[in-house]
Amino acid sequence: MRTRTLTATAAALGTAILLAAPAARAQTTFSGGGNTAATTALNDFQAAIGGANNGNAAGTQPTGFRRINWDGVPIPAAGNDINIDADTIGMAIDRFRNRGALFQEVYAISDNGFTSVNPDATGQFAAFTPAKTFAMFNDNVIEMNFGVPGSLTPGLTRGFGAIFLDVELANTSTIEYFSNGTSLGTFSVPVTPTSGEASFLGVLFNDPSVTNVTLTLGNATPFSFNNNVITSGGPEGNGVDLVVTDDFVYAEPQINSAAAPEPGTVAFFGVGLFAAAALLRKRLCQNPVA
Repeated sequence: MRTRTLTATAAALGTAILLAAPAARAQTTFSGGGNTAATTALNDFQAAIGGANNGNAAGTQPTGFRRINWDGVPIPAAGNDINIDADTIGMAIDRFRNRGALFQEVYAISDNGFTSVNPDATGQFAAFTPAKTFAMFNDNVIEMNFGVPGSLTPGLTRGFGAIFLDVELANTSTIEYFSNGTSLGTFSVPVTPTSGEASFLGVLFNDPSVTNVTLTLGNATPFSFNNNVITSGGPEGNGVDLVVTDDFVYAEPQINSAAAPEPGTVAFFGVGLFAAAALLRKRLCQNPVA
C-alpha cells in the first residue's frame, strides 16, 4: 500500500529539467548523464553538503551526509540473484534506520543487474558501486522518508541525490521532493549518452526542509512478482525505458519538529510491512530464480 503526496509547488536551478512551477525555497541542482559526468556530479553534491560520510552513526551528526549503496544487503538463498528484501520489516523500517532512511515498501536488490529475472536486461544495469543494484517490482516508483538516524523520529534533510542506471528517455525518470506534504519540485534525471551507463541527480536546498522523496524509474519495471510467479518485464524499445538505481546520498537528517506521528502509528505500519515482507521471502525461496 502506498500513500501518495499531492504536488503543490516546485522549483529548480542548475541543469536538470523541472517539471512543475516555482517554489520559494532556493536550491542548487547537481546532475550528469554518463558514468564520468555522473561521478563528477555526485562528488560535487557531496562536497557541497560538506563533512564526511557518517555511515551508521546513531543520532543526528553536526555535519556530513549519509550514503546507501545496497552492497551490504544479503541475497537470501543460493541460486537467487535477487533479494525481495524481508529482513526486519523489509527495507521499510529497520534496514537503513541507522542512516535515517525509512522506506515505505518492500523492494528488490540484485547482484547481477536483474538479468535472471529479465534476460533482456543483460548489460543494461552495471552497478555504479559493485555489485548490487536496487529497483521496484510491480511498479516503477520508490518512496523514501527521512528520520533521525537510529530512530523512527521524523527527519529533515537539506538534499538528496541518487544514481540511476540506463536512463534512455528524457523526462521519464524523476525525483520529487516534499516538505511536510508540500512538493518542492519534480526534477528530471538526465539521459545517459551511452546505453547501460549511470546518471546522477541531486538537489541541495538552502536549509533542512525535505521530509521525503519519490523516485520514478523510467516508465516500466524490469520484472513483476505476483501469485508466486516472477515475470520478466521484457526488452526496451518502442517507448519503453527500464531503469534501476544504485547509490543514494543525502545530507545529514535533522529532527523534524513539525511532524509527530500518532502513538502506535509507526509500530502498526512496521508490523504490517514485516508480515508482507516475510510472505514475499517465503514465496521467493520456494520459487528460486534460475
